[in-house]
Amino acid sequence: MDLPFEIEEEDEQGGGGTLASTVLLVDDELVVLDICTRLLSREPDLLITQATSAEEALPLLRAQRFDVLVTDKNLPQMSGIELIAAARHLQPSLEAMMITGYASSESVIAAFAAGASDYILKPFDDLRVLRAKVRAALERRTERIRGREQARHVARQASALIQAGKDAPEPAHQALEDELRNYEQAVQNGAMSGHVAVVGSKEAVELLRAEGFEVASFPPEPEALESADVVILETGEPQWRVLAEHLQSRPPDLLLLSSPQADLADLLEAIGLRLDLVGFGASSTTQGLPDRLRMVLLRRCIQRAQDRLATALAAFHQSIPGR
Repeated sequence: MDLPFEIEEEDEQGGGGTLASTVLLVDDELVVLDICTRLLSREPDLLITQATSAEEALPLLRAQRFDVLVTDKNLPQMSGIELIAAARHLQPSLEAMMITGYASSESVIAAFAAGASDYILKPFDDLRVLRAKVRAALERRTERIRGREQARHVARQASALIQAGKDAPEPAHQALEDELRNYEQAVQNGAMSGHVAVVGSKEAVELLRAEGFEVASFPPEPEALESADVVILETGEPQWRVLAEHLQSRPPDLLLLSSPQADLADLLEAIGLRLDLVGFGASSTTQGLPDRLRMVLLRRCIQRAQDRLATALAAFHQSIPGR
């Protein structure tokens, strides 16, 4: 029997992929747990594990890797929000979502402060929303780790090509080996190099400068911001939504910084734009900003290193006699 609102359109794409993604569902209501499990189990590339409490879920999180955690807010004993915080501590790359019957500002703030990236309202009017949100969570996780996975893949390709190209000229070998070392160093160490533009937060500018970043305060002018490597927008800036929409299709990476006055509307707007709201619900809105910025600059550093290495690989390939 089909679940309510669960009929597939004929042209809808399936999950695809060859490696299964793992989802941990936690809810003490067995009916809800069964419905969610049945829905997500119809996705061929998802492996679903169930738990009825945080106490049952934590040993699972210690024993195996999960890509997404979906937990009810109101669990017996340890709450869903406490479980999210513990789960993110055990598995920092985990995507977490909270199921709640009522999205009060207090509960949403607490969930996002604990490390959640989304929430789901119940009762479910359309069960496809759950599937869509799980898919979006998997995409966010994939985007975060893609840089490192590509880095390892390209490095393996380069090593294999060096072995295969024994007849290549010595300068070509040396150039490729030098670039490979630079590439591996970028992957391992990252970098804090890059021009960072901040709109709306003097506190962020001072903090990041103290941490050693190259950062400057900018007016809210889209054209001026396009030349930066990373743009940090504070939600206290009246034009932050317009700037965010403009910059999403432009070269700079974009970080959204919560202002002390940020509310649930700002959070929902950020979710709609698929942006993380750094510092939302925290005692100091800038406390997680340096670490988040380092990750963005690391990804950009890896991408630049990949581009240089790809050029070196192509030149090396052309230098092999008979190619």
